[in-house]
Amino acid sequence: MKLKRIQPKIMGVPVSIETAKSLTAASKDIFMRRFVPKDVKKIRMDICKQCPSWSERFNRCTECGCQMKVKAALTSSECPLKKWGRHLHVRDTRIDTSEHKETTE
Repeated sequence: MKLKRIQPKIMGVPVSIETAKSLTAASKDIFMRRFVPKDVKKIRMDICKQCPSWSERFNRCTECGCQMKVKAALTSSECPLKKWGRHLHVRDTRIDTSEHKETTE
């Protein structure tokens, strides 16, 4: 019989390569001030609060160990259970032609 390997945790946060990658991306988001709109954060938090992995006592996901009030606000964050994903900012790429003169050349 093979026993399931217990994933090590520090202060409730799983220790793995994925955790390190996620923390690095979160740090970049905070440094670059890349936050999702308030309505997206609210939707993410509502999804989390309905999940069995939600800890009301700590406002934390027991699956990934993250403080969800912070994680839900960051653009690169993803739910470890795939209930919500990264938020991509769509930039306006239209060119303002109001100041351009029309030429016939």
